[in-house]
Amino acid sequence: MTTVNWLLERDIFDADEQFVEALSKHNYTYKNIKYLDFDPRRSDLYFPDHECVLFRGTLNLGRNVLRTSWIPGAYMDERNLRCTTYYTYFGAHLLNNQYFILPLGELVRRRTEILDYFGSKGELFIRPDSNMKTFRAGVFDLQKLNTMPALSSELGRDVTTLVLVSGKRSITREWRFFIYKNEIITGSLYLVGEERIDEQIKGGYLVDYLTNVLQQVNWYPDLLYSIDVCESEGELYILELGSYSCAGEYGANLDLMIEYGAKAALEDFSLVND
Repeated sequence: MTTVNWLLERDIFDADEQFVEALSKHNYTYKNIKYLDFDPRRSDLYFPDHECVLFRGTLNLGRNVLRTSWIPGAYMDERNLRCTTYYTYFGAHLLNNQYFILPLGELVRRRTEILDYFGSKGELFIRPDSNMKTFRAGVFDLQKLNTMPALSSELGRDVTTLVLVSGKRSITREWRFFIYKNEIITGSLYLVGEERIDEQIKGGYLVDYLTNVLQQVNWYPDLLYSIDVCESEGELYILELGSYSCAGEYGANLDLMIEYGAKAALEDFSLVND
């Protein structure tokens, strides 16, 4: 009988020890891994080729895991988790539902036009199109960073990097949910203002809101993924989509994360091997 093997990059997430304890409780095999030690060509040092393996850890190591023959390896579909992909489906529900996506060099050239569009004197929200965290998303002042050398130095990116630009919005609370297809697995509050608070979500208006959004969108980037929800000016919005394999758990139900992780991994494995 096929079972799911877990590959864990340790000391990455706050619930590291609790996740390992939950895996042990459910009798799953797991092995620890370090980014600098891992070579996809020697993945058999951890598990045999073509085995059912599911990774949890950082994005860069997850990318390397996807270069192995393991199935599924990791749930972090880079293409589907780009803003240019999932904004197409979730656009109406997003906090940043008024936006431009353009190369960084064009942002400098069109700075005045874009600032006028958002009615801003300089501050804009900027994030990478990619989900690979190529720079830290945030609010930047384009009146100060008004040349390409200044902006590229601040973000550590070149002129061709695709970025999403939107108006500055206030956020009062943020939650993270883990999703299987269009089904909510578990979720957690993680930020109130600037204060970190891990509090598991069990039903209620948040689950109702997200369930309704998922039903309307009826598209998903991967069998497993994460969705961050936020509150802004008393309204709920989708903040962003992320991967299952590389997203922190906060106060989520780890037993359910593992149960659905195994469910999805075995589903993918069966598609290839049946």
